[in-house]
Amino acid sequence: MRLEKVRIKGFRNFDDTEVIFQKKTLIIGANDVGKSNLLYALRILFDKTISEHDLELTESDYNAYSGTDTIEITAYLCEVTEDCLLSTFGSAVKDGKVVIRYTNQKNGTYKILTGYDVSTLSELQTRQYIKRLNMQYVDTNRNLFSFLSREKIKILQIAKEKLSEEATASDSQKINEIQNSLDKINESISSLQYISTSLAQVNRELGELSVHNEDQAVRFVAGESKADKMLDNLVLAYSTGDTPLSIGGDGRNNQIFLATWIAKQHLQNNIDHVTFYAIEEPEAHLHPHQQRKLSAYIQNSFDEQILITTHSPHIASKFEPASIVRLYSENKYSFASCGGCSELLKSVFDDFGYRLNALSAETFFSDGVFLVEGTSEVLFYTALARELKLDLDRHNISILSVEGVGFKPYVAICNALNISWVLRTDNDIFSKTSVTPVKKYYAGISRGIGIVKDIGDNKTGLIEYWNQHSKENEWPKDAEIPEEAKKLNEYIRTNIKDLGIFLSDVDLENDLASSELKDTLMNHYGKRDHDDLVNAMQKKKAENMMEFLTKNHKELSCLEESKIVEPLTSLIRITTERTRPDNGERTN
Repeated sequence: MRLEKVRIKGFRNFDDTEVIFQKKTLIIGANDVGKSNLLYALRILFDKTISEHDLELTESDYNAYSGTDTIEITAYLCEVTEDCLLSTFGSAVKDGKVVIRYTNQKNGTYKILTGYDVSTLSELQTRQYIKRLNMQYVDTNRNLFSFLSREKIKILQIAKEKLSEEATASDSQKINEIQNSLDKINESISSLQYISTSLAQVNRELGELSVHNEDQAVRFVAGESKADKMLDNLVLAYSTGDTPLSIGGDGRNNQIFLATWIAKQHLQNNIDHVTFYAIEEPEAHLHPHQQRKLSAYIQNSFDEQILITTHSPHIASKFEPASIVRLYSENKYSFASCGGCSELLKSVFDDFGYRLNALSAETFFSDGVFLVEGTSEVLFYTALARELKLDLDRHNISILSVEGVGFKPYVAICNALNISWVLRTDNDIFSKTSVTPVKKYYAGISRGIGIVKDIGDNKTGLIEYWNQHSKENEWPKDAEIPEEAKKLNEYIRTNIKDLGIFLSDVDLENDLASSELKDTLMNHYGKRDHDDLVNAMQKKKAENMMEFLTKNHKELSCLEESKIVEPLTSLIRITTERTRPDNGERTN
């Protein structure tokens, strides 16, 4: 059995959203976008720990923005071949498919319906399938010790039941030996002078209180006097070699919790029911290496279906792209990019290739991404945003270097994940050596149009305009720039901004050397000539940029009205209008 998809209407963040799952699915997205709410929708249908009272829901569970009076959660199951499920669902199974729906209305009562498609749904009295089909859920508030206090006897009992007769007999003999040893230990404890005398007065007082206490005495014992009770109350300890250690920090506890929980699932695995799993944010308190290892460990530990939520780019970078669900917010509703798990994501990630790493995986969680060519641009725009009080973290915006001019795979990723983006690229004049005679051209507008062709453009008409005028972007290498080339360059640069593509006048260094920051740059580099200044800035770009910003970052405020800042303000406006349309006037 596999949970193929779920459709959620009117529940919390979701107005009408469909999410497709794979056998191993990673659910990502920004805070408050609805990752936990998506899992709770599934828990309503499949989690045994959700009570009948909780199934009624409350008014706050209804989507506040749509004004709906109805909640509808529909799960689509496929590959239903297990005998326990076939007997449970009966005629509601056809071709291995089952549909289960939860509905509720304000001031009404909930209903559970099943069928082999939405046209054949019939009502059940309760979630009567829950004994044979359920979801085990681990939330973010994992407390190792409270979990063990609830589950350790069950874990031990399951392990006992799986023993062979020979092993059971051996354990019984050893328990008798433990009891004899425990009796001897307690006798030795009672013989200690300070132990035996410490409770003498207590026993005398007990005798005075009741005659029934005269032939009994309280005494100190080593935890338990009965071996079976002592074994039921074992305390978890961590050991290295033969030396026991106290349980360590939160990261270690998280690992022990998950290892213990997973072991329990394996121990109680049974053919008379089908279980799938959901784990929220397993990366808690772990450093990056252990987060990556944990990602692989969880994926490899289950043959059954498992859903994982995370905020970790390290975990995200280790998941198959076609198994990633990215939730995003638009106009106050939550949606799944590409409808959930999608081969489209696999395709664009294949094109992305080696570029995928933890840094770029951070963009999975962003509402907006500013793509730049190199590290010096990342340093500059990060500092500029800070000085202009443009809080990028507040707006969930990342600045990402593509390490060159290969923007297309990054743009494709952002579009597939429904992440707003802008980019800024150089507009140097290059020589086109592939033609004879050699000609020059504006490389930036040519590069920008290439991106526009990839993303499609029903807004500006730039592609059609370019097709009519592209030859104007070429001139003999020794000639002055023709006026028609300058006009084409200005036209493209002006209109392509509407698509989130910002072109330098030349490049970042030339643009800064011609800006209000010029005097500060000249003083820092000790250069008075424009070309000499640019040459100095372009040597060891990132290193020089870092040194300049360290000493002069406060001077960046002079660029507040400069077109250099346009990509930042544009992206903040776009993400704000998209996620919080009523607050579009705020840019900081």
